[in-house]
Order: sequence, then C-alpha cells, then structure tokens
Amino acid sequence: MTGKRIGEGRTAEVREYGTGKILKLYRADIPAEYVEHEYEVSKYVYKQGIQTPQPIELVTLEERKGIIFQQIHGSSMLRLIGEKPWRLGGYARQLASLHHDLHKLQGPETFGKQKESLRSSIIAAPMLTMEEKTPVLEKLEQLPEGDRLLHGDFHPDNVLIDGQAWTIDWMTGMSGNPAGDAARSIMMFSMGALPPGASLSTRLVTGFIRQRLTKGYIREYLRLSGLSYAEVNAWVLPVASARLTEGIPLTEKEQLVREIRRRLRSK
Repeated sequence: MTGKRIGEGRTAEVREYGTGKILKLYRADIPAEYVEHEYEVSKYVYKQGIQTPQPIELVTLEERKGIIFQQIHGSSMLRLIGEKPWRLGGYARQLASLHHDLHKLQGPETFGKQKESLRSSIIAAPMLTMEEKTPVLEKLEQLPEGDRLLHGDFHPDNVLIDGQAWTIDWMTGMSGNPAGDAARSIMMFSMGALPPGASLSTRLVTGFIRQRLTKGYIREYLRLSGLSYAEVNAWVLPVASARLTEGIPLTEKEQLVREIRRRLRSK
C-alpha cells in the first residue's frame, strides 16, 4: 500500500499511502514512545481545531513505527520563502499568527513540562562546563511556569501552505510558557549552519532573509501576545543551552556556545 517516498527528515521519511494519506515512517533508532507522543499530541491539536493534518492511525512497518496522516498537497513555507523572498514580511507575520494561535490552547501536563525538559537537556549539554551550566540552570528556575500548548520546534519548514497554512511535526509538543517557545523559534530563525563552501552571495542572501524573518516574526508575535521583548529574550539562554543536545551540525553548536558565553559574560 505504501507508495513512493516524498520527503525525508532527521527522524523520519514520508511516503505516499493510498489515496489522500501519507505514512510518516520513523527511523529505527527513534524510540517508540516518541512516536506515540507525536500521535497523541497530533490527535489533541487536531481535535482543538488547529489546522494540522488529521492523524489517522499508528502502525508498524518494516519493524519501524509510523503514523498515517491526512495528505496535504502543498509546499513548506521555507521553500516558498526561498522562491518568493519579496513576500518575506507576510510570511513572518503569518508564522507569528500561527504560533500565537496554538499558544492560546491549554497544554495537557501529560505531554511533558517545558522546564523539566529544558533542565534535563541543559544538564546533559555537551560543550559547556558545569561552571557555565550552573548559572543557566539558575536562570531557568527564575523563569515563570506556564500551561499553554507549545510546539517545541516551530519554524518555516514545519508549516505547509496549500492556500491554507498547516502546522506539522508535533513530536516536541508539550506544556509550558509561550515566551520560551517563541524564544526557541527566534533562535532557529536567526542561527543555523550553512553548507560548507557556501558562496559569499549565498551567505549574504541567507543572512538578509534570516534577519528580516526574525524581526518580522518578533514584531508581530509581541503585538499579538502582549509580551515584551525582555520576557521572550529571557528564555534564550536556557533554550540555546538545551539545544546543544540535539542532532544539529557542529558549526551550529559552536555558534550557540558563542552566544551562550556572550550572554553569560554580560550578566
């Protein structure tokens, strides 16, 4: 029943699956509980009316876990930004609006708590000494708890556009403070390693796009949420530290470490 592969990411590949459906088939090293978590969060979000593909069924195929979803025939917002950079301001505002809308929902505690997740990741973070982790953990303890639905990985490649905007990939969905979720998005918009050997023109264009996207998102998200920039910015230090445990390129981790140390020095 499975058809051709139509997409691939770090954790899974996406295949056609009959008519109007796709199979998100996770890599063999992804724990089953992570897949089950994404299925449960996706079901909750779909029932709350957030525009997200309908999760249909949990399956096992080729000794790997998978989720059958409603198929969306659209392009990722990331791809559209690359194709139509003159629409960047509109995409940035749309991202902020989508993110703010999901933050209006309550996040069930059974999905996991933001600060507990961050704490565990900071303790395990490579490339930082315990002397550096201690003030980061202290900063995290001072930040306010929250009970809103968080995406945990909200960026333009996790939004599909087919005339409507669909938010996908809920494996990192949890309960917590929206300011921290927004801080993580800002960090992902503004940082990120380019491929080795990228030309100067590529670097300049990418830098311009990142700057415009970040500024546009921040301006609109703060307007919609009523939060101050300081309230969001306060989360960057712990969020950046926690991100060091993720499977991102070494050059991006080095970029994060420089930003973490800069913030620690300025405290």
